[in-house]
Amino acid sequence: MFIGSVASRVSRARAGSYSASKFALAGWTEALYMEERRHGVHVALVQPGFVATEGFPQRELLARPWTRWMVSTDDKVAEAVVEAWRRRQAERYVPRPYGLVPVARTLLPGMYRRVVGGGAFTPSLRRQD
Repeated sequence: MFIGSVASRVSRARAGSYSASKFALAGWTEALYMEERRHGVHVALVQPGFVATEGFPQRELLARPWTRWMVSTDDKVAEAVVEAWRRRQAERYVPRPYGLVPVARTLLPGMYRRVVGGGAFTPSLRRQD
């Protein structure tokens, strides 16, 4: 079981190196899944979006009603890990609507880049105390 990030399927401005590392993890996990499935070994990748933690409380996203849904908790990520294991899912997004982001990126790349690249869903990267 690996914990990645939605950033492994989509990138945003000022987060390229983070996304690159997560893209690598997603690729490796996918390869391991295909290699080990025939041996009965389950390999999965849980893809959280923004998670409110002590170091990154996500106050900016939580303050806006239209972005509040984007923030998850460590408990919800843990529940997703257990669910992916029980259901033998290859990949699980937390919260679930994040699973639509890579689909939108693939099917509507121009719109995706305007929305995400324009900062509509990009919180500031400064540390919030």
